[in-house]
Amino acid sequence: MRAHRRPRGQGDAVINDPLLSTPVARLLALAMGTGIRVFDVPAARSVGLAALVGVGSDKDGELQCSIGLTDDLDDDLRADVLAFGLAVLVGTPEILDESPDGVLGISRQRLPQADNGPGNLAWHMLQMCGRESPSATFRLMIIQPNE
Repeated sequence: MRAHRRPRGQGDAVINDPLLSTPVARLLALAMGTGIRVFDVPAARSVGLAALVGVGSDKDGELQCSIGLTDDLDDDLRADVLAFGLAVLVGTPEILDESPDGVLGISRQRLPQADNGPGNLAWHMLQMCGRESPSATFRLMIIQPNE
């Protein structure tokens, strides 16, 4: 008797791993699988922001995408902001060209759910990770350097 094999791509994605029990864990695994670095940012250093999202170079000059999440976010907001950051990096990276240093801030305040763009993509990613979110759309902001 031949064993039934599931077609590739149906249920074998990292987000379906039973050990990843929360939407945040699933999104972190997705980020890691796509080479996006996620790290914590002290809330005291990022007043008014939920995260930073950017593209830069690592020590070897290789392109490195990063998301810095403020360390005081609750799990729901952390998941929503992380999904939005991932959507910006993979869906609309040209948005980062608006910033002189390739880094934009993500506001803490939710916007109404978008019908397209990174907010829409983020909302769909959250759905796939098991999170029902009212909105995964946030304002992107140019970070003003301290003078």
